[in-house]
Amino acid sequence: MQILRSSSALKRFALLLTLLAPAILAACAPGGDQSTFDSAGPIAKDQENIFIFIFWLAVVVFVVVEAALIYSIFRFRQTRPDAEMPTQTHGNFKLEIAWTIAPVFVLVAIAVPTVTLIFDHEKGPVDGRVPENPLEINAVAHQWWFEFEYPGQDVITANELHIPIDRAVRVSLDSDDVIHSFWVPKLAGKVDMIPGDDNVMFIQADRVGTFIGQCAEFCGEAHANMRFRVVSHEPDDYEDWLDSMRRAPAPIVDNPLAEAGRTLFAQNCSTCHSTRTYEPLRAQGEREVQLGRQTLFRKAVKRDEEGIKTREGDLVTLISAPNLTHLAARQTFAAGIIELTEENLKKWIRDPDDIKQGNRMKDLAPIYNDPALWLSDEEVDQLAAYLMTLKPGPEEAVETAGTVEVDPIAQGREVFLNNGCSACHSTGADRVVGPGLSGLADKSSTDMIRESITDPGAVVTDGFPDGVMPGNFGSVISDNDLNALIQYLETLK
Repeated sequence: MQILRSSSALKRFALLLTLLAPAILAACAPGGDQSTFDSAGPIAKDQENIFIFIFWLAVVVFVVVEAALIYSIFRFRQTRPDAEMPTQTHGNFKLEIAWTIAPVFVLVAIAVPTVTLIFDHEKGPVDGRVPENPLEINAVAHQWWFEFEYPGQDVITANELHIPIDRAVRVSLDSDDVIHSFWVPKLAGKVDMIPGDDNVMFIQADRVGTFIGQCAEFCGEAHANMRFRVVSHEPDDYEDWLDSMRRAPAPIVDNPLAEAGRTLFAQNCSTCHSTRTYEPLRAQGEREVQLGRQTLFRKAVKRDEEGIKTREGDLVTLISAPNLTHLAARQTFAAGIIELTEENLKKWIRDPDDIKQGNRMKDLAPIYNDPALWLSDEEVDQLAAYLMTLKPGPEEAVETAGTVEVDPIAQGREVFLNNGCSACHSTGADRVVGPGLSGLADKSSTDMIRESITDPGAVVTDGFPDGVMPGNFGSVISDNDLNALIQYLETLK
């Protein structure tokens, strides 16, 4: 009966193994998006080679140990119940020395090439192709998305990093909140992104393609959905991409849905999301803008944790949010977890939690928390239509400033809508986050209005929180736009 039971258990085990085998083998596919095999660059290739070397060294150790174990089991097994007990011994000096020294050699064989490679990779790829001018990228992690800045290029974007092939890329890593980790398995190993700690790593791609990146350090509720993509180009195509990121979107023409969406976006979304960093001054100031948002959010959280009650409207709901400049030119959105299509944008706007649980937009944006501001289906369609227009305009588009007469009042209204002003200020008497602006010219001189824009902390209206209004408008808005904005504000009655 024991034999039958054993045979039945063996059959069940064999059946289970047969069912699980395909899943186990599929999990080991080297071509998977996050597999460290099928490396696409010299750094990842070096790391793959080290892994393979250690793996086969471990196989040798396994074979030697298991062979000794199996030999001992069969050579010294008890063959008869009445067999005499073998001679008992205690210790074997030569054997103990051998199994103490052998692991030392194994560890040295692993440690020397590993540590050498770590130091080499701090200098860049080690296969002789390191250029004297590696591409510099600043990568900043947020809960739960990635920000990428191209120093000296006046380009900044989110969740999609573009690089040229066959060129070393030096990535400076930072975080605005908690510890994250930067990991693109096909291009390089993972390195932590620690607030205030300037970690650096190199990546390099040998072929054109799109490579999946992931935060590899648990960083909160939406950690598993904190992804990004690295898109590698031929050098000329990479330069074309850079140029496109510095071009304004094509004007919205004969698209009333998108035009209405632009106004909705300006009123509800532009406080946290940037869309105009194709302009050099805005690209240069974007880091400061994000830090300002993060600082205000921390102050609000601290007040909440300390139980400090503020009157309605004082709680700051600004937060670092992904840069949406030329959003429609990207492959994905929501930190790389869903394909960018107009229908998917509508699903996201209606219920972000349905796509990415734990995102802060659903918790902080007033349009999800104030029933009076809830979006209708028509407004969702308008917003999605507008967002799909955010892509680089045609190459032949040339700025004609100075050749066409522009109405300064109309220009000022555009500045008001496109810079987040309308998200915090109404053009009537109603208070939003900041005071309503009707009758502003009767209350303040032109110089006072200018000062309130360029140095908002100089004078704060009683009953309103200090530090809410970003202090960088003087550096990111041109003098021409600033003068037009003031003229527009002075028309508000």
